[in-house]
Amino acid sequence: MSNPIKVLVVDDSIVYRQVMQEVIARISDAECVGTAASGRIALRKISLLQPDLVLLDVVMPEMDGVATLQQVKQEYPAVEAIMISSFDMNNAKETLRSLQIGALDFIAKPKVSQPEQGIDELVQYLQPLIHLLQTKKYARFSRSQPVIPSAKKTGPAIGRAGPLPMPTIATREIDLIVIGISTGGPKALDQLVPKLNAAMPCPIIIVQHMPPMFTESLAMKLHEESALQVSEAKGGEKLTAGHIYIAPGGNHLIVRADAGGGFYLAIDTTPPVNNCRPSVDVLFQSVAAVFKGKVLAIIMTGMGHDGTEGVRSLKRKGGICLIQDQESSVVWGMPGSVYEAGLADEIVPLSRLSQRITQLVVTK
Repeated sequence: MSNPIKVLVVDDSIVYRQVMQEVIARISDAECVGTAASGRIALRKISLLQPDLVLLDVVMPEMDGVATLQQVKQEYPAVEAIMISSFDMNNAKETLRSLQIGALDFIAKPKVSQPEQGIDELVQYLQPLIHLLQTKKYARFSRSQPVIPSAKKTGPAIGRAGPLPMPTIATREIDLIVIGISTGGPKALDQLVPKLNAAMPCPIIIVQHMPPMFTESLAMKLHEESALQVSEAKGGEKLTAGHIYIAPGGNHLIVRADAGGGFYLAIDTTPPVNNCRPSVDVLFQSVAAVFKGKVLAIIMTGMGHDGTEGVRSLKRKGGICLIQDQESSVVWGMPGSVYEAGLADEIVPLSRLSQRITQLVVTK
């Protein structure tokens, strides 16, 4: 194995340290260079071992994972961190805080009663993140904005150099906004949602790939920071203008038509799609199947290709699509997939996305 990603495992539990060592042993291009039972020990070992990645437990005595991460980012800014978090509301809040500080992502701790299944799930999740880090480190992955072939685009591509000379999407009434987002999403949403206009004339539905409880915590945090109503969807809610609904972790969220001509949300427990539940494709395709109004689809930072087929379905019904640009995305997998499929109308930096939404969504 050449140039593996060097990983330091930090957890006060010897059981979980052993579990994570086994996970890393099964991932190609990764090498566990050491372990630490506390944040203070981890900080000493980082200077000695020079890891590329720290797998960091959120809850530890004396110096917890968030405090440790703050020190890591101050003293070793090039070192990436992925948080390891238990399924607990308090842990979920601290995990979201760590993402704001600079953690790349988080994963949920496996149940030690089912260690083999847990190890398999962690390998499946960590493998693409390790590949991403190795690509960035050794292949000099370019985050510059690609040149947009005009055959693939019908609207302006807004990137690092500003708008390219292409036709502008006409301002129109938008009846619904749907957003798909994954890796890097909580921090990106924290920069987007509070900037949205309080007089938003349509509902917004967000699929953020997250486990249960974490989506509830995310919704509560965004609600506190935003002028709009933000809540985790429970099923049965009638779509209301100015309200943001976040798909619940562990379940798909779909839109259905009611007998009175309105629309409501429903929970769907069918199997994962694109290895995701909630899935962006499931939500978007349900909207395309029943919604009669004009839909704005937005695909933001995230790994994989969830959302591409959903955008395709919405475009067939007259919807338009914005994607987050590569430069401001933690991972340009999901928006990049939409771009490669020729389905993006505009590419917009995160810093300008709320403004662009406001420009497109006309007050009725």
